[in-house]
Amino acid sequence: MGETFQSTEGISGQFRVVKPYQQLRLRWEKREWGEPSTLQIRLLSNHPDKTTISFHQKRLDNPLAREQMKLHWEGVLAAIRDAST
Repeated sequence: MGETFQSTEGISGQFRVVKPYQQLRLRWEKREWGEPSTLQIRLLSNHPDKTTISFHQKRLDNPLAREQMKLHWEGVLAAIRDAST
């Protein structure tokens, strides 16, 4: 834990909690943001062939940022769904 990352799209952050196949919690920030948010990703499953992926992002500056990130994570989920079919 504590590992940092930087993407070519200008996203940076630091891993805070890593529980393989269960949970990631990290500091997550876009280049144009003044402050990082906290992003939590959870994998929930009671069946070997089904998994629910949950994104929860807090400490976003305003309603516009919340809506943008909601749309972003919905797009990520759609890409995962499309790749698995």
